[in-house]
Amino acid sequence: MGDAETGTGTRDRGVHARQLRAPWGRRSREAGWNPPDDWWTPAVDAVCEAFTTGTDLAEPCTRLGEARARSGVGIGQSLDDLAAFTALAGWRSPPLELVRALAEGWADAGRGRETCQDALTGLATPEYLRTRIGELYRNADGGPAPAWGHRLAVVSLDPQIDPWRRAARLIVLGYELCRFFTRGESVCLLGRGRIGVIAPDSDDLDRELDELRRGIGWEHGAAVWSVALPPTHREALALVGGLERPG
Repeated sequence: MGDAETGTGTRDRGVHARQLRAPWGRRSREAGWNPPDDWWTPAVDAVCEAFTTGTDLAEPCTRLGEARARSGVGIGQSLDDLAAFTALAGWRSPPLELVRALAEGWADAGRGRETCQDALTGLATPEYLRTRIGELYRNADGGPAPAWGHRLAVVSLDPQIDPWRRAARLIVLGYELCRFFTRGESVCLLGRGRIGVIAPDSDDLDRELDELRRGIGWEHGAAVWSVALPPTHREALALVGGLERPG
């Protein structure tokens, strides 16, 4: 009797999970999932099963992020898909811990964990930014340091945005900025609301920053500006430290 009851319970949970999967997929497709027929993955069933049994959703969401990344799905579409699920599950907005779990899975898929990349955004860490700045201030020839020919561009989200939306926008911004800057610039996290880009100083950079303001920045409500790297390494580190602080 006990085995039969256990088997029935397992089958019932499977039915409930499938009943959740269908409307989730429909919501994602209505929100623009592309291609429409390439939505399902076994990780979808893992998320549905965890929800219907009341178990922790973080690990299945990590698996979902990994699956989406391996399929070539961008982080923005992956987050929209998660939002479709959590809306169906009754949340007004995706819980931040599930956003983080999915994003970490997406960022970690296909690469080792021992990297200088932030797990949530996939961007280079602030520590890497400091290392890169240190390299730019080294000059064995005694002439002007390479840093003097570079600027730090900053993309900053409104600190008043609620944490979930700020985290989601930061992830998408990081992905889009890495696609925007493709000539060896260093795109790095400055904090949970700012991204810094070390780029050569040029008229092209001014044009690119203006394009960012009118495009990606405007879409995400982000301010865009740049500053010349200061004369000394110590001043540059102080500049970065100030930008890392919220506000």
